[in-house]
Amino acid sequence: MMNDASQQALKKYEVDTKYNLRFIGGYLSKQKWKTYLLILLVLILEIITFSDNFVFKFIVDKAMMLSDGLVTQNSFMNFVIIVLGLYILIRGVLGSLIWFGRVFLFNRIEGKLMKDIETDSFRHIMNLSYRYHTNKKTGSLISQMTRGVNKTEALIDTIVFTFIPTTFKIIISIGVIAYFDKVTSLILFLMILTFVISGVYITNKQRKPQSETNYSEDTLKQNISDIFTNIETVKFFAKEKNTSNYFTKLAQKLKENRIKFWDIFGWYIAIQSFIITIGIASIIYFSFSSFAAGTITMGSITLIYASIWKLIPHLFGIMHGYQRFVRHNVDVSSLFKTFKEKNEVVDTSDAKKLVVKKGNIKFENVSFSYPEQDDKTNQKTTNKKLEQKQTAIKNFNLNIKKNTKIALVGPSGGGKSTVVKLLYRLFDLNKGKISIDGKDISQVTQESLRNCMSIVPQEPILFDNTIWFNIAYANPKASKESIWKAIKFAQLDKLITKMPKKEKTIVGERGVKLSGGEKQRVSIARAILANKKILVLDEATSALDSETEKEIQADLEKLMKGRTSIVIAHRLSTIMKADIIVVIKEGKIVETGSHQQLKNKQGGLYKRLWSLQQGGNLRVY
Repeated sequence: MMNDASQQALKKYEVDTKYNLRFIGGYLSKQKWKTYLLILLVLILEIITFSDNFVFKFIVDKAMMLSDGLVTQNSFMNFVIIVLGLYILIRGVLGSLIWFGRVFLFNRIEGKLMKDIETDSFRHIMNLSYRYHTNKKTGSLISQMTRGVNKTEALIDTIVFTFIPTTFKIIISIGVIAYFDKVTSLILFLMILTFVISGVYITNKQRKPQSETNYSEDTLKQNISDIFTNIETVKFFAKEKNTSNYFTKLAQKLKENRIKFWDIFGWYIAIQSFIITIGIASIIYFSFSSFAAGTITMGSITLIYASIWKLIPHLFGIMHGYQRFVRHNVDVSSLFKTFKEKNEVVDTSDAKKLVVKKGNIKFENVSFSYPEQDDKTNQKTTNKKLEQKQTAIKNFNLNIKKNTKIALVGPSGGGKSTVVKLLYRLFDLNKGKISIDGKDISQVTQESLRNCMSIVPQEPILFDNTIWFNIAYANPKASKESIWKAIKFAQLDKLITKMPKKEKTIVGERGVKLSGGEKQRVSIARAILANKKILVLDEATSALDSETEKEIQADLEKLMKGRTSIVIAHRLSTIMKADIIVVIKEGKIVETGSHQQLKNKQGGLYKRLWSLQQGGNLRVY
């Protein structure tokens, strides 16, 4: 039994078939004439394929005439040669050309469709709000995207190579057989109808087990990603055995769900085989009754049975195709549903591009609360309730003049990093306004806003690429000279010379091959290369040794000249030269002033923190 949390998570695997088909149809509509031509080619190919049955009918009827002495042997053989010649021309030559044309055209339609879905889904997911990504596990997101794109191909293959051809086969077979014997065609129609209805019913029973299987599979994969990302923790605490046991439990749950899903297929085989047996027996009885009554010829009997025996495997094929369709439909649903996700932070319709010339920043009565959960119910919670529960910033007012160095300090969790996230507009405010050079940041494009600032984050995350790539990422158009200048500025040149591949050294996933200090230097070099009017330093030197920190601090002082700088620091010795120090506690500004003013303020929080860092009685804040 699943717990409530699992049941809630499983809801995302519920399938909306109409939405999925409309979603794919939207992409096919971009190639509608190619799609129509493809369907026409499939129809023509099925008509040509059915011509095999007429070859048998004509030859058998002519052979019966030969046995009755109505035609000579020479005329019979000439007839056979003519029929086979036409058969080779139509089925062999024309059919082969059309088959090649169908595959050639389909490959291009499907190739473009998959490329469009891949790029659109990547772009859409990447551009979703910051909070969406903080609530998503990387392993689950990768599994959802890769499986969704791959199964889209399988879904289209099932429709084009199974559903459409078999539907044409059924229509052509019933239509032609009805021309020769209406009773037999009616029985065939009823057999197919019963076969399909029972198959659809049984297959639909597999939907829930398939959803549960996908949920278990995604849980397994996201844990694999989480474990391997934190492999150092596993090793340091010697928890390989415990972690393996936990993984085994997840694998066991996935196995149980898979078996439950597969077992339903046994019922399908038994029931479908029974329906086919009853149907064929009925067709044999009534068709030969018509032959005995002299209403159809032996050639017609041959055509009927050749058609039916060729059709039966395709009936099983269409139901297998429907099973695949259901599975693939479930598989693509998670990805397709992502396109229903809306950005919480969106540009206004008349948003202008922000160009920063001065770098004045102003926070006016800003209040912000982090939502408790990522669900629709919580999103509807009023601002007042959120403020009462999780207010991160309360009535925050701060005016930062151009070329000023502002330091944000205070106890951990006080709201310092939240101020930066709001400045970058990763979240929208509950109340108040933030402006840069007098322009409300909610009225400018997010791209231009974020492009006017550079940041050195507290925990720099690097791409699994070269050192050079990670630095140049901030400004891909920068010259080699500019990049090398940034490298030397961040004291990276000495490190690079010791590496076998120099600046082309791969740093590993999330920069795992570099130390914390080395990663931070890369991040500093990247911010230097960006060369923006507004600079944010979030504990920029916290991972550096004292000697390197002293060197870089001097260079950072030079870098901050002529720029509006916001520095977040816990180590107060690094911000002593700040123009203004802003002390934040519980989302509120409690003190402002210079280092000298604040360290001498009796009863002040800054003085207290300064005393602790100078060797006083240590407490955790």
